[in-house]
This record gives sequence, C-alpha cells and structure tokens, in this order.
Amino acid sequence: MARTQGGLTSPASLVPHRPGQREPLVRRVPLGAARPRCDRSSMLAARVGMGECRGSGSVNSGYPMRTPSKPAPLRAFVLGVAAASALVSVPIGRLTAAPAEDVHARNTQARDAQARDGVSAPIKITVITDLDGDLYDARSGSGGVDATRMAVEDFGGKVLGRPVVVDARDDHNKPDTVKALAEGAYDAGADLLMDVQNSPIAIAASKVAAERHRLAIVTLAATPALTRGACNKYTYHYSFDAPAIAAATADSVAKLPDGKRWAAVVADAGFGRGAVAAFAPHIAAEGGTVVGSFVVPVGAADIAPTLRDVAALKPDVVGVFSAGADADEKVSQVNAAGKTDGPPAHVTTALLYLSDVDRVKGGYAGVRATVPWYWDMDGRARAWADRFAAVHGGLRPTAAQAADYSATTQWLTAVAAAGTTDADAVVKTLDGRTFDDMFARHATWRASDHMVTHDLYVVDVLPPAELRAPHAWFRVVDTVPAARAFPEAEAGACRF
Repeated sequence: MARTQGGLTSPASLVPHRPGQREPLVRRVPLGAARPRCDRSSMLAARVGMGECRGSGSVNSGYPMRTPSKPAPLRAFVLGVAAASALVSVPIGRLTAAPAEDVHARNTQARDAQARDGVSAPIKITVITDLDGDLYDARSGSGGVDATRMAVEDFGGKVLGRPVVVDARDDHNKPDTVKALAEGAYDAGADLLMDVQNSPIAIAASKVAAERHRLAIVTLAATPALTRGACNKYTYHYSFDAPAIAAATADSVAKLPDGKRWAAVVADAGFGRGAVAAFAPHIAAEGGTVVGSFVVPVGAADIAPTLRDVAALKPDVVGVFSAGADADEKVSQVNAAGKTDGPPAHVTTALLYLSDVDRVKGGYAGVRATVPWYWDMDGRARAWADRFAAVHGGLRPTAAQAADYSATTQWLTAVAAAGTTDADAVVKTLDGRTFDDMFARHATWRASDHMVTHDLYVVDVLPPAELRAPHAWFRVVDTVPAARAFPEAEAGACRF
C-alpha cells in the first residue's frame, strides 16, 4: 500500500484511480507515524489499509486481519504442477516479445517529453500484489510494499541521479485483472514490476513484461512454468518454486526411519494433484511409498470421515497437498484428528507460509516443511526483521516481504552498474550475478532460465507452548544448498 517513506513520497498521480472507480484502497501514512487500530469499524470509517494498522504495538505481535472482501476458498493461487516436471495446468503458449524498435519507442516517449521540459523523470517500481486485508495480503501485500520502499530508502532514494518512487496496484488476487494492471503500470512509466504473487497472476504479468521489454521480478508464485514453458528474457523468478520445495521436504521426511509410509490428503484441484506428483519421485528415491491418496473437495469444512480412512492405513506421514485457506483448514483438521485417532509420526504440507501459521496459531504444530527464508534463522535475518517491524506496525516479515526487499536492492544495484534502466542492459548485468544478503544465501541470478537460486530451509513448526517469543514459530532443522535446491531444468525447457 502506498505510504510516504522519508523522502520517497510518491505523487498522488502515481496512484491508479480513474473517474468512476471507488476511491483508492488506502491513504498514505508517513513511516513512523501512529497507526490506527485494526478494528473493522475504524477501517470502514477511515479506509485504513492493512499496513497502516498498528496491531498490539508489539514487535512480535501477530498479523492483523480484516474481513476479506472476496470469498475465502482456494482462488487463483491453484497452479497445475502437472507432473514431476510440473507445468501449470492451463495451456501456456511460448512468450514472444514485440519488435525491439517498437517497444523502445513506447518506453522512451514519456521520458523524452519530460526531458524536453527540463524534468528528470523518476525511476519507478510498481508493486502488484493483493491489498485486500486477507491471508494473501498478509503473505506479502502491504508489507511487500513497505519492504520495497525500505530497499529504495536504504539505497539512498536515488539511482543514476534520479529519484526512485514506489507505487502499488491491487490485483485483488484475480488473474483476469492483471494484464490491464501490468499494462497500465508500464504505460505510467514503471521500470520494474515487483512481487506479483499467485501463479496465474505471475504468468499474466510475465507475458506483459515480455511484450513491453520491461522487467518483472516474481517473489511469491510457486509455478515452475516461469522458468520453463512460460519463461522469457524479461522475467525473473525469485524466492522459490514448487519443485524445489517438494524435493527438499520429501527428501527430509522420507529419509527418516519413520518417514517411509505416506498418506496424501489431496485437494481436488490442479495444485493438489500436481504437488503429489512432484513429491512422489523424491519419496520413492528414499525408499518410501505413498500407501494411499485421498482426494477431498476444496473448501470442505469437515473431512473427518476421510481422516478416519487415513488413520486406518497407519501411515508414518500424512501429507496435505492444497493451498491458500484450504491448506490451513486441512492441516488443522489433520492435527486435530491425530489427537483422537493417534497422530502419525510426521505431518507435512506442500507450501508453508509464516503468516498462515500465525493466523491459525497451533493448527500447524508439528508440521515439517520447507521455506525460502525465516526471520529468526540467524542474526542477519533478525536484524532486518527488527527494522521491518519498526515500519510495518510491529509485524515480523514473511519470506515474500524479505524477498521483495532483497530483489529491489539487487535490481537497483544492477541499474547503477549498467548505467541505465534499459531492461536489456540490466538483464546483461543481472545474468550470472552472485550475491549473499539478508534473504538469499549463496545466491545466483541463473542466466539459463532466470531462476534466482539460493539456499532453502527445512523447518519444524513449534507448538504454541514452545515459542520462545511471540511469532517465532519455526525451528530450522536443515539447510538445503542452492545447487541441490534448484537443479538446472532439462535441456530446452526454457528458450528465450
């Protein structure tokens, strides 16, 4: 959500708002200003955004939530990891870029006009994310905007002698709105699209980036299509993808003596089926097997009968393969059933988000899964998390928010090195670049497919009674080196 941050005030004209639309979702609040409470009445009266809420005022307080403005079931985050190679379930044509000379003319027309008037055009980053105050907003959302602004501020607020501004566009987690949002952002002068959570949304934005010869960095989408069939020169996939998470989690659990017999609780959707397919070869490689797979409807409020059937198999591991609020509900039910029917040795899930764990409190206790980053994993992470909490209502950052900060810093560094914001020149600077920062360890901007590779972390979720501090839900049990976490895709999987 757009807010003033030190000297990084975005002009009102940068907030997308057309005649006839409702008012923009949020008003700007200077960093460090007192933030209003997150009660529903104050939000309705003052149009308070998620990032403006001050919660309990504690650095470690949980994520404030407001009543979602859209249905809670699994939405467009569902992606089709169709097999172990895992491409999205919807047909995706190979992306082709428009002729360079046409794109260059469009990209420079506005700046040329400003130059004639003696005005130095700002460099602009647009964060496309969900700002609706629900669990998707909590994963990145307004916090992702804050993290992006922090990176710009830490860089000095300028690059190439030009001011850097950050604005945000709310995708409402609706893929069908993203093409217009991305085109509008580029038309308004965006040099970079940032965040772009949710796989169908990321693919739609990536296609526009390719058409416009402008950059996009995706920090919260699981689909491997971005580095395979839907890859393009102008999009980078930051943070993680589904195959990397599946391999790390399955390897960690299945190699345990009591991790061989798996039962899968699978959401009846593309993501659930694809996730099982991605896990299965890694389970088998460690001598394990999937002894039963139980497909349940997305959004099912009570899966107790299914869980009794699962318990009858006496599995070592119950894997929950779903996403969004549906995953939160099903993991919580698996854990609750274990208290009466006898728990399996291990519970795991395809994707794990800190903000979701905080939302359902003890519902994820005992789960083992893989994450790209954790705020309490070491001193560097904690130090940055403290700074983030100071500007984001006391909340600890999620992995996606940390990735937004890291990626923004990396892009600004590349722009400075290239001496231009021209996307082709910046790509040449980024490709093959190695770095190590508060988010990504042993990291590389891989030139072959534009995956940004780095170490991943296998974590256990602690029960509430074992938290040493509020919101410190994870215990890191293993580090997965970047080379093992993100192996090169098969030859020809990505062709720019």
